[in-house]
Amino acid sequence: MIASHLAPGELVEVLVSGRFRGEDGAGAVTQSRVILANDREWKPDLLSIPITHGLAVQGWQDDKTASLVFQHDGTASTIDQIGEREMAQRMAAVVRARAASAS
Repeated sequence: MIASHLAPGELVEVLVSGRFRGEDGAGAVTQSRVILANDREWKPDLLSIPITHGLAVQGWQDDKTASLVFQHDGTASTIDQIGEREMAQRMAAVVRARAASAS
């Protein structure tokens, strides 16, 4: 789902899989945005969050999984049950760095 919504030349730098809005899903970071999607039957959810100076990300992890919460435009969007905790940490670091340097 995420791949079909990329713009020409837009590349995914970090990809995680977990649960988004209660369904199996994935999150990706590109040069300019965070994309969260799930595989809800009949009408999947897709959320595109531009990387701006106001974007914040918080992360939590336990022994098995991690969660990321993206705070944007007065709302929060979460991808949780991420099995690869190191990739979740990398995603958070990339988003924080990009948001800090966004104009």
